[in-house]
Amino acid sequence: MDATALHLELRNAITLSDELGRHEHALGDDDLAGHLAAVRTTLGELERLVGRSHERQVSPKPTLIDRLETSRRILRDRLEEIPVSLRLRVGELMASLERIIFAELRPSSPVPAKPVLGGLPLRRVVPQSVHSLADYVAAIALLASAELAKTRRGRVVGLVLAAKHGGVSLLTDARFTAARVISIEVHEMVDYGAGIGAVMAPFLLRYRKRDRLASSIQIMTGLGMLLVSLFTDYRAEHGVGRAVRSRGGPRARRLLRKQRAAAKAGEKTKEGAARPLEGLAGPSVLPRMRL
Repeated sequence: MDATALHLELRNAITLSDELGRHEHALGDDDLAGHLAAVRTTLGELERLVGRSHERQVSPKPTLIDRLETSRRILRDRLEEIPVSLRLRVGELMASLERIIFAELRPSSPVPAKPVLGGLPLRRVVPQSVHSLADYVAAIALLASAELAKTRRGRVVGLVLAAKHGGVSLLTDARFTAARVISIEVHEMVDYGAGIGAVMAPFLLRYRKRDRLASSIQIMTGLGMLLVSLFTDYRAEHGVGRAVRSRGGPRARRLLRKQRAAAKAGEKTKEGAARPLEGLAGPSVLPRMRL
């Protein structure tokens, strides 16, 4: 994994663990909040260690990797305890931890892609190199459908899908590409979108019956793209990713503040109801009697 990509992944994991820790603390789960704080501490130590490796290769301490692996297992086992609104962010944190652990244990190996759309691909069977070649074959098939099309719609769809799919494939962070700019996760999403688009376009644009040959090529190519994509072991050469931005303070904290404010307002109302009797406890206005 590329050193710059690893630094970015570490920063993303630190951001996510800090955000989730504040959420859990606001929700009252101090145990899980403390665990997330420990994850953040371990990531910080690893970040400092990796930051000193710009001149020479420094192997991480085995204890740090073991701690990250243990943290990942704990998060996975306690996922049901986490509110549904936070589980997507927890999934992002777990994916970042998995990538960091893999990159530290196998620094020269292609990095597995993070799951997309809730857990795709279904299985990782097709090698990334085979998938890359299949992408170019699909782009050529779509271009051929545009050349053989008898309708304007079929020709435009073939050209657009071929240009989009072929261009993304050439710029993806994978093997057999011209420039590694687009992350492997984005490429996977484009694969699903292009496959669905190739299958549905002849039906939605109503040229399937008038342009049978081009429609058949596009539909078969789209089905093939979807089938290959659902079973591809997507892997990135450099691990190019995107920066994760914190979403700020937890909503639960604002909810607790509202509840506390409402409770204080209720206490003030009770105190106001008792104020008419407070005068009886004041100093007496009668003259003091001298003994």
